[in-house]
This record gives sequence, structure tokens and C-alpha cells, in this order.
Amino acid sequence: MALEQDPKQPLINPFDRKESFYTEPIPTTVLDMIPHPLSNKRKVRRPVSIKPSETHAYMSNLSERLSARKYLHRRLAFVSDLTCGISMLGIILMIIENEITFDQICDRDTPTSWYIKMILTSTTIILVVLILVYHRLELALYSVNNCIEDWRVGITFKKIMFILLEVIICFIHPIPLDYPTESHMQELDAKNNVTTTAGHPLSYIPLDVALGLPMFLRLYLLCRCIVYHSQLVRNAASRSFGYLNQVKINFSFLTRIYLQQWPTRCLLVICIMSFLIGSWALRACNFKPSTDDHFPMSDAMWLFTVTFTSLGYGDLIASTHCGRIVAGMVSFYGLFASALIIAVLAQKLMLDRSEKYVHSFVLNTQLTKERQQQSANIIKFALQLWVWRGHTKRFSFAHYLRIQRKLFHSIKVVQAIRREEQILINNSIDQVELIAMQHKTITRTELTNIKIRKMEVKVDKMEEQLTNVNNTINNIQNTLNILVDKISEGNNI
Repeated sequence: MALEQDPKQPLINPFDRKESFYTEPIPTTVLDMIPHPLSNKRKVRRPVSIKPSETHAYMSNLSERLSARKYLHRRLAFVSDLTCGISMLGIILMIIENEITFDQICDRDTPTSWYIKMILTSTTIILVVLILVYHRLELALYSVNNCIEDWRVGITFKKIMFILLEVIICFIHPIPLDYPTESHMQELDAKNNVTTTAGHPLSYIPLDVALGLPMFLRLYLLCRCIVYHSQLVRNAASRSFGYLNQVKINFSFLTRIYLQQWPTRCLLVICIMSFLIGSWALRACNFKPSTDDHFPMSDAMWLFTVTFTSLGYGDLIASTHCGRIVAGMVSFYGLFASALIIAVLAQKLMLDRSEKYVHSFVLNTQLTKERQQQSANIIKFALQLWVWRGHTKRFSFAHYLRIQRKLFHSIKVVQAIRREEQILINNSIDQVELIAMQHKTITRTELTNIKIRKMEVKVDKMEEQLTNVNNTINNIQNTLNILVDKISEGNNI
């Protein structure tokens, strides 16, 4: 097959311009030789003869493109895994470094935290290089998919701005400053003992926290890793089907699919990650009243829960502007997540197609029984009125009114039951039935058109046959006239 590749043959390098796999001219395909079936005015093209050498070159070119695309997808998946792993490692190192400094006076650095920052800086440099490599591979894949010889054609101003933004997001991290020696730490302790303050002002935020919180934006690399490990992206048939239908198989598309397939799991993972990240951010930005200590993790979790659910008890409040910004973001995210949870619960509580049919059948059976019973009551009360009105000696007007009231009540109940049955029938018809009816209608219309075309062909044949019969009759008539003329001439002689 075209997708298989010889293991002894080296992989194609899409960056080498000497071995370009798009330079061969693509010959005319068989589809260009076939006229449109519904167009009679279109000129029929004469079939173009394709040489065996050109066919071989075309298939070889297609095979090389498919192999190159498969190779680039593997490289992109590997690079996305590396970037995701390094970004997760950087976030973990940032949290550990900040937790070490939280135990110090005024969040000062220690030798351990300084070495962790050095490791974090090295991982950040590697991450930025991998981001550039990823975009280089992505441009090569774009050139393969669009049959472009030079990958630099895909570099646009929007692409450059996107790469710069991504590099800036991944480069932000706590930077190691001066190494904290013992003399420097003693000077800071003496300075802090002399200038003791009752708490921190609202505008105070530690430098490591200010540079560490934006590192959570690196979690977008996890989305990229999910995309390249999805079966829809790894399968060449699904990608080709998406290209034909102009559907981009990206993270947004996969998110909607996963929320429909596993809504509970997706929401649980999203809520747990948001809870942990938001709680730690509130701990890092807020301090206890009249002290320099950060919020404990339990208080930060409680503050996140109260803010996320929009309860706002007021027992814990944000003590800095950074904490207020984080609390505001948590409250807005809580509104969005609550709406999403309600939508998922509503979808879970809805009956599926089979359950809806069973429920509709049971309700329809009950309504039919009740309608039959009320119809029998109408006949019974009508007969009672007829008997009491004309065939009873002792006429009671009160009893007559009572029976008449029951008769009118039964008539109203039957009318209400009929309305409920109509509503039930309308509710049972959903989009699936409408699509099925439309499909059946289209199929029947196509069959009818085919029959009409066949009838038109038969009518044309019948017209031709009638024309031939008419010509034959005319010929016979001319022959008979000639014979009659000859016979009449012979008799005259």
C-alpha cells in the first residue's frame, strides 16, 4: 500500500530542498475525463493518454507526500510530548521553590531555592527551543499538505505574532538573582528585625509569585499534547475526511467531542485542576492579618470554594491586589463552570431515544384507556338523559341536571385527552425522525427521477419505432399504388 514504507529506506527529510517531493507535474486524472451526468451543454473532453512513466512518477510523488506527512505527525507528537513534560516540570519546580521561600522571613531566597531557579531557567530555555522546533515542523507539515515547495511561504505576520506570544508566555519564570550567601542573609534578617511592620500593604506581591503565577499559562501545551494523541488526528482517514468537509480537527473540536462522550469525567478533571491551581494562587497572593505569613492551604481551599460558588461568607478575604484579581477570576470561572455543570446535568437527566419511546407508549396506552372509559360514560349518560326525559313518570329536575353535568364533564375530558395525545405525538417526533423522513423522501425522489428518465428513454424509443412504422407504411402504400397503376395499364391494353 501507499502508506507503508520500506524499513531499509531512509525517512524523507522535508527540510531538504534538494529532494523536493512536489516538483513532479501532476497528470490529468480520470475524473477530468468524465463529463458531468446532469449537464448536456458541457463539452465532452477527449481522454488524455497518460504515459506509464508519468503515472509511476505521480504515484511515487503521492507516496512520498503521505510518508512525509506521517513522519512529520510523529515528530510533532514527540515534540509536543517533550514540551508538555518540560512545562509540567517547570510548574512543579516553581511551586516547590515558592513553598520553600514562604517559610522564610519576607519570602527571601535560600540556596536551595536559588538552585531550583537555576534548574527552572535551564528547562525554560529548552522549552523555548522546543517551541521554535515545533513551529518549524508545523510549517513543514503545512507545506506538505498544500503542495508548497518552500515552507517559508506559510510565515505570515499573524503566525509571527503567535509564535512571539507563545515564546513570551513560556519564557516567564522566577529568575535567579544574586546567590544568597550567609552574610547577605544575616543582613536581611537584621534589616527585617529593625523594620518590622504590621502586615503587608495591598500592593505588595513577592517577585517569585508575580513571575510564577503566569507559568500556569503553560498548561495550554497539555491541550496540544491531547490533540496529537487523539485517534481522530492520528488516523489519516479521519483527517482526510475532515479536510474534505472543511472541518478543522483541533482542540476546540476535540473538546466538544469529549464533553459529549464523557461529560462527567471531563468536568471532574477540569474542576479538580482548577481547584488546586486556584487554591495555591490564593495562598501565594494573600497573607494573614497583621502577619507576614501566607494563607495555609486549608484556608486557601475554603476561600476558593466560597468564591467559586459565589457564597461569600466574609470570614476570609483577599489581603492584596493580587489576591483580589485571583478571586475575581475564580468567581467568573465559577459562573462559567456552574452553567456548564447545569448543562451537563440537564443532558444526563434527559431520556434517550429508546426510553422516550417506552415512556410515550406507556402514556399513550393510559390516555387511550381513559378516553375509551370517558367515551363509554358519554354514551351511558346520554342514554340516562333520554330515559329520564321521555320514559319516566316521576321526573326529577335535580337528578336530570346532575346527569347532564356528568355528561358535559365527560365530553370535556375526552377533548382534553385528544389534545394530550396530539401533544404526545408531536413530542415523540425528534430530529432523528425528521432526518430519517427527509432521507426517505430524497431516496423516493431519486427513484422517481430514475423511473422518469427510463420512461423518457422508452418514449423516445417508441417514437423512433412509430416513425419507422410510419415510413414502412408509406413505403407499402407507394408500392401498392405503383402495382395498382401497372394493373390498370395492363387492363387498358
